[in-house]
Amino acid sequence: MWISTQDAVARLARVHLLGENQAKRVLRAGLAGPRHRVGSAHFYDEEGLDELLARPRCPDESLDRWQPFIVRVGRQRPVDLSGTWVEQAAVIASGWRLPLLTAFQIDARKPMPLVATLGAWAVFTADLVGLDGADLRLEPPGEWSSEFDRTWLPIENGPTWTIWGAPVTTPPRADPLSVYYPEQVEAEREHRTLYSTARHRALARTLFSPPLE
Repeated sequence: MWISTQDAVARLARVHLLGENQAKRVLRAGLAGPRHRVGSAHFYDEEGLDELLARPRCPDESLDRWQPFIVRVGRQRPVDLSGTWVEQAAVIASGWRLPLLTAFQIDARKPMPLVATLGAWAVFTADLVGLDGADLRLEPPGEWSSEFDRTWLPIENGPTWTIWGAPVTTPPRADPLSVYYPEQVEAEREHRTLYSTARHRALARTLFSPPLE
């Protein structure tokens, strides 16, 4: 059975909370199978979409065990998922400007598992063995990659890269699939309020404190 782009986008958005543009990029990349053109419209095999949506969430045990470097395949990074590993790696590896602390973390753990995601789904894996300026030095992944094959990762919209399990200065975003989602949303809202209040107080102290003698 064929399904229209509009209906496919709606299902992706409903299940994985993707925006329209992001859902269309997932479809154009072929994660739900090849698209078929009829006139000016495109259609997708519903079974292919069902298979994509049925892919399991990557177990937390795997994420905690390997603590991968996770990168998002953005719209400025047109990787061909039907290409060879070498061809995909050339696109994934280029154009990253990482903070010095992150470079130290990578150097201390190399080879570090790398997982690239499109939408929520893992689409590429590699061993991150170092940095060449703004480029990543990648090698074919080890056996660990099988634990991420055909899964999706529980990461929220946000930075273009993250190291799973690395210390962060902000709390994790609320996970809509967690049974604790309402409590997480409330905690996130409270944190934002406190952070906003703290910023305004700090700014007020800076602006209105008397100058030092």
